[in-house]
Amino acid sequence: MNIKSTCTIALLMFVAASIVVLVAKSLRQGIPAVTADDQRDRVIVYYFHGNVRCHACRNIEVYAHEAVATGFPTEVGDGRIEWKVVDFEKPENQRFVKDFELVAPSVVLVEMRGGVRKRWKNLPEVWELFDERPTFVAFIQKEVQAFLNVK
Repeated sequence: MNIKSTCTIALLMFVAASIVVLVAKSLRQGIPAVTADDQRDRVIVYYFHGNVRCHACRNIEVYAHEAVATGFPTEVGDGRIEWKVVDFEKPENQRFVKDFELVAPSVVLVEMRGGVRKRWKNLPEVWELFDERPTFVAFIQKEVQAFLNVK
């Protein structure tokens, strides 16, 4: 093996090792890798909760999920609407507290266009409706529909 081949192999190994280190570092910091899925236009319906989950908090999650699943089965199926449950008190999720100005468990709607967050809306009204299932479900469905209608 000549010196040129040895240098080429060493350089390729260095580049590969650097990529592995960068990927590992980003995963450790909670920075997700960007995928083609991240680029699609969609509305994300987040339910943010803390470590302690009271009766009202559990109702909000169940009713919000029901509203999305029953009101938008086609949109959920084709990826135009996505449901996510996130514990905002976990260290890896602290960015959400700042991004969405969270002070309590919340339902937040987020419009994504080409992988970029275009707008968001926190729905504090869920706390007034948590014990009125039909009204709660209708409210969430109305808010999600409004997000879908704006282009």
